[in-house]
Amino acid sequence: MELALGTVQFGLQYGIAGRSSAVPPEEAREILRCAHNRGIRVLDTAVAYGDIEERLLELMDGLDFRVVSKLPPRPPGLADASAIARWAQAQVRNSRERLGAALAALLFHRADDLLETGGDSLWQAASDACAGLGIESIGASIYDPDTLEQLCSRFPIALAQLPGNALDQRVTQLGTAVTGFALPSLHLRSAFLQGLLLMPESDALARLPQAGAALRRWHAWRAERSLAPLPAALGIVKGFAGVSHCVVGVDSLAQLEAIVDAWRSAPTLTAPELASQDGSVIDPRTWKVAA
Repeated sequence: MELALGTVQFGLQYGIAGRSSAVPPEEAREILRCAHNRGIRVLDTAVAYGDIEERLLELMDGLDFRVVSKLPPRPPGLADASAIARWAQAQVRNSRERLGAALAALLFHRADDLLETGGDSLWQAASDACAGLGIESIGASIYDPDTLEQLCSRFPIALAQLPGNALDQRVTQLGTAVTGFALPSLHLRSAFLQGLLLMPESDALARLPQAGAALRRWHAWRAERSLAPLPAALGIVKGFAGVSHCVVGVDSLAQLEAIVDAWRSAPTLTAPELASQDGSVIDPRTWKVAA
């Protein structure tokens, strides 16, 4: 498993523990240079991440990153097959024009777009457009193994991005195949649960009270092993089989350097006893965060 660098923080304010604004361009350039120097070669971005997809190629400044981006959600009411095809082809072209030859893969940011009416037309049009423009892979960003199973039963998903961390261990349910279909290449996100796992216990409990029991288990578990939060979180991610890249987001150069150092030294860990099935804890879309 290798590290990949997420770029959402370069385009907008993000995360329960993030800074109050997007990373300024010069600082983003410095982070990208450091990432490249430290051996990271894959970047993750999306149309939905503010304006970063438009600016990322310039910020890369010629560095040979491979970029995974995500298509925007299908507009409501777009149901006609030909209209869906035209829209999908335009979105693929837009991402290719912004990112050039660095664009290696495109994901559907909203996986349900493929499972709803018109999903077959959407997939075919985007897939054909990617093939015509030399984009290597097409896939989807998902939230749970059930969705991946549904997608793989209908489409040749080449790459899937899904969450995984000490509290959200659903990625371990995938095994080596999905109901008879070969498992696609997997990129893991949310290794730190938007930074919640790295915050001091009292701060985390104050920000997300509904996660109290899970967070107490997490901090007790790592304290018993004399592990700091960062290597503990990364060590558990290292223990997830079948994942090619762990996507981490940073909002400072110091964060990136700390993560890379911890990644190299963290032991591979397993801790199924920490896993939670509570959506209000492991799915940030449901969070009602305390101020």
